[in-house]
Amino acid sequence: MESYKGVPDVCIVGRSNVGKSSLFNWLLGERKAVVVGQSGTTRDCVEAVIRIGKYSLKIADTGGYTAEDSDALSLRVKEQIYRAVEEASVLVMVTDAIEGISPADQEVAAILRKFDKPVILAVNKADNSTLRGSALEFYRLGLGDPVAVSCLHRKGMRGLKERILGSAAGLPEGQEEPGHYLKIAIVGRPNVGKSSFVNELLNRERVIVSDVPGTTRDSIDTVFTYDNDDYVLIDTAGIRHKKKIKTAVDAFSVMRSMESIKRADVAVLLLDVKDGVTKDDIDILGFIEESGKACSILVNKWDLAGEAGDVTMDEYRKHLVYASDRLRVFPISFISASTGENVLSSLSMLKVLDANLDLKVPTPFLNKLMEKNDPSRVPVPRKKKRPNFLYITQTSRRPIEFTVFVNEPGAVVSAHLRFIENVLRDNLPLKGISVRIRVRASRAKRQKK
Repeated sequence: MESYKGVPDVCIVGRSNVGKSSLFNWLLGERKAVVVGQSGTTRDCVEAVIRIGKYSLKIADTGGYTAEDSDALSLRVKEQIYRAVEEASVLVMVTDAIEGISPADQEVAAILRKFDKPVILAVNKADNSTLRGSALEFYRLGLGDPVAVSCLHRKGMRGLKERILGSAAGLPEGQEEPGHYLKIAIVGRPNVGKSSFVNELLNRERVIVSDVPGTTRDSIDTVFTYDNDDYVLIDTAGIRHKKKIKTAVDAFSVMRSMESIKRADVAVLLLDVKDGVTKDDIDILGFIEESGKACSILVNKWDLAGEAGDVTMDEYRKHLVYASDRLRVFPISFISASTGENVLSSLSMLKVLDANLDLKVPTPFLNKLMEKNDPSRVPVPRKKKRPNFLYITQTSRRPIEFTVFVNEPGAVVSAHLRFIENVLRDNLPLKGISVRIRVRASRAKRQKK
């Protein structure tokens, strides 16, 4: 397994709450990293590949460096920062024009000077001429000419981008982004092992793993190549029930997780073997289906199955489907992120799901299925008019959507739609694929109206 090659890395570093994530979002052109007025919001490294001029650049937003914190989680954040700096080609240190130079700034600068790499010093929050003038103070850090910027008011940003491109000019030109790389959203409730799953796939601690629920707050993208296939892993924050969302950071994190599902090709829903499937899991699965994504369900911590009753995989799978019949349409596999069991092999299933999202079924084949399995025979409530199903056609891919034409759309009930979906799933490779079925009036009916 190896990193995405041929793309210079630009690493954004600095102490907490100086605007690193705001700068990252501006360079990316979208609000990807969580930005709130609270220090320490970003703990993991958030990555994205962007195109500037003739260069492809991979930018990384790191957690905030703290000079005094020595608890286990803070130390692991620092380890992530060191690793990101070691891997980077260009370093961008962000400071605060309002607060001036702090001891943490001095520590960060001392660390960066040890590396033989281009360093760009960005003095953020220079919102007016006075603050822009105070940026001269940052010469004391020994990192060259500071660039006064304001992420809030978009001042000085063009000059900063030119400095970044100037630093990348001596590096190999980045390649164009690949035509297609499989984007995988790793979703689930807090503390089911999402970060451990990502780390095992990457064979290194890419995201911080902690026993404290909610350690991952951002949706974290990691681009990598395995067996000549390109992937983007999107490790998301745990999706909580609305009643359990207590802070603005929690709300933003859940929102980012939902957006990550929308921009992914396929989703991996992780379950905890001890908990089985919960109402929160079903709600997450419902959102995946609403987004029209493919999904694979992975039961994590299978190495602890003995503590859960010493059941077989088949027995446990039946238990899950009994708890929620909706799970029967998704592939269910069993892994252990801590031991690596079946983690790497899960990529094969995800590739199949992604390929099936491009399924295109000829209309004649679909209508032959409907002739053999006429939905109008489905029992309807008393005094309810029985609809006449005329024909069916596939109307989209990614998401998979079929449109059924009937003489009386108002007479179609949910039992008809379930019947049609079951027929399609029994005859097409739609395991794990969200299917949408639209109902429209026949042309003659529309003309009559």
